[in-house]
Amino acid sequence: MSHRYVCSHCGKPISPVQNHCPHCGADIDWQKAVGRVVHLDYRPAAQRRRARRRKRLLGLALLLGMGWLLVWGWNREAVQARWAAHLGPAAYQDYELGVAELKAGNLDQARFHLGRVLNALGNRRPDPTPPPTPYTLPPPPIATPTFTPPPAPSPSASPLAPTPEPTHRASPSPAPAIHPTVTALIQQAEALADKAPCAAEELMSQALSLSDTPDIEARRQELDARCRGVFSSPLPAPSPLQTILFTTYDTRAGRYAIRAWSLGSRLPGPPFIEGAMQPAWGLHGEVIYRYDDAITPGLHLRQTDGVIQRITKGGEDSHPRWGPDGRQAIFTSVRRNADQTPWLYLVDIATRSVEALTPGQNADWSRDGRIVFHGCDAGGERCGLWLLDPVTLQRTQLTDNPADNSPAWSPDGRFIAFMSSGRSESWDVFLLDMETGDIIPTSLHPAEDGLPAWSPDGRAVALLSNRAGDWAIYAWSLDDLTAERLIPVAATLPNWQQAGFDWSAGGLNP
Repeated sequence: MSHRYVCSHCGKPISPVQNHCPHCGADIDWQKAVGRVVHLDYRPAAQRRRARRRKRLLGLALLLGMGWLLVWGWNREAVQARWAAHLGPAAYQDYELGVAELKAGNLDQARFHLGRVLNALGNRRPDPTPPPTPYTLPPPPIATPTFTPPPAPSPSASPLAPTPEPTHRASPSPAPAIHPTVTALIQQAEALADKAPCAAEELMSQALSLSDTPDIEARRQELDARCRGVFSSPLPAPSPLQTILFTTYDTRAGRYAIRAWSLGSRLPGPPFIEGAMQPAWGLHGEVIYRYDDAITPGLHLRQTDGVIQRITKGGEDSHPRWGPDGRQAIFTSVRRNADQTPWLYLVDIATRSVEALTPGQNADWSRDGRIVFHGCDAGGERCGLWLLDPVTLQRTQLTDNPADNSPAWSPDGRFIAFMSSGRSESWDVFLLDMETGDIIPTSLHPAEDGLPAWSPDGRAVALLSNRAGDWAIYAWSLDDLTAERLIPVAATLPNWQQAGFDWSAGGLNP
């Protein structure tokens, strides 16, 4: 093996023919010099650095390739389906919410949801093979009580008021045996019979599908009648495809944008209208909205084919809402009159002609042609919600609280949802019953709740809230009186009361 000699004093390389080190000048002790031999595969420092750099680049390329393979594999539907089946519905939903919160920048919420996923995976154990179940005698028959129909509610009663307790009488003859699951469904239905008869009717229908008995069918019909008594007006059937348009805010660009989210999808789609806010669905899928731009401000219309048209040229034109025929829209403006106060205006979509209606703001149009808005009397007093006849321009006061604002008609015209900060400690959403005049709170929460919008079937009220730390859309159900988080909107909204969103029974065309 070839060797390389070094000086015994300074350690620098020398030649075997030398007696003095050319570097330090010392006499060479060849016994020690030979003892410090090194192999000839020694490489300079620059060459070693290049080798290490090549190894790092190769490792980085390998990691990028593996990451690309993981992303490609995760985007396959079969992999996602297997992963969802492995995690379970609850854990997989937490995983999706955690990823959405992480993309939105909400680290606390993302840590909460992803931590629940890890806990679900850590607590999971393989189910042992169950031992053979010994044969046992079937349980004795369970006597099912028979219910007498309750008295019909009076027409003046509030639809959300508790109904009288039904009277029970024992069945004279034993009923057939009922599975324990059916019994549990019946008990759950009875617990919800007073406050949520529609939800109780659904549970009773499930019990009837498992055990078809006359007593369960009679009780189901009774709950169905009570449910139809709460919602006496005919409502449109729910559509399998429903889309919510909402206003979000890009903190980097400092601009608002409108995004769309279809019920049942994992995440909302990308912003399809930049610099826009306050969307409103039309009858055929068109969208009218406020465009916040210095060059072409005003109200714009997005047709179903994606063509965008400018409807008004006022920079302060805001909160548009469609008329019942889809040919006109009502909006608010503060710069079209001399006194610079909010007024309601009517715009014809075809001719672009604008007509002044009455002082007020934030109006909504019912399907039968009535307009509700926030306004005051002629002297600037008695502020609250008012009703306007668009033909005669006759005004009628509905509420006397100046903080009542942003009204929204229900699809059947029975209720008006509005937000107010004068009826609780924060902004909350309330319902005004147009038949009885009762004001019903939906969700009294310390956080800010507002900007109500009705679901297409009229069974839920969507609202914007920051109760979880970020701004998100929640749905308050009229059946079980609970609020459910639907979709995150933004981590921050500089002026959330100007955001606005709308709920449609149709989809959004690309």
